[in-house]
Amino acid sequence: MHRFLIAVFNINQWTEAVNLNCVFMLTAVVLFSPILSQPIEPSNDYKYVLRIQREVEAQVGYYLDEPKTGDFKKVHFESTKYLIASEQNSKDENLAIYSQNVKNAVGQLLRNKYNPNISNPKKSNIRYHYFYIDEFSKE
Repeated sequence: MHRFLIAVFNINQWTEAVNLNCVFMLTAVVLFSPILSQPIEPSNDYKYVLRIQREVEAQVGYYLDEPKTGDFKKVHFESTKYLIASEQNSKDENLAIYSQNVKNAVGQLLRNKYNPNISNPKKSNIRYHYFYIDEFSKE
């Protein structure tokens, strides 16, 4: 017991133990950091949805107040939900649901036809009656 107390309170042995512990930790960090810090390659679906989101952000209509803006924002919102869920857990069961939501939003964007040049329809065969009818003008 006496030797143990001397070993603990002996400053030289304590600094040697701390130095040895630091060297061990530094060696472990240097050896295992390349293994633990390898980036995880994102899936092809993740890359595809990310490209969709970047393309929507590049569209000018996304930032304007137009009829197409609502569909752009819906696609952007659904793709953001998918990307966040994929980053948190790449094996999440809800990814299929989020993927389907992105497909539906993109399909709705492609189905809608936006024609900004709406012309007023010209009425044909308009008949004007220029004659005066006495029966209806009596007071």
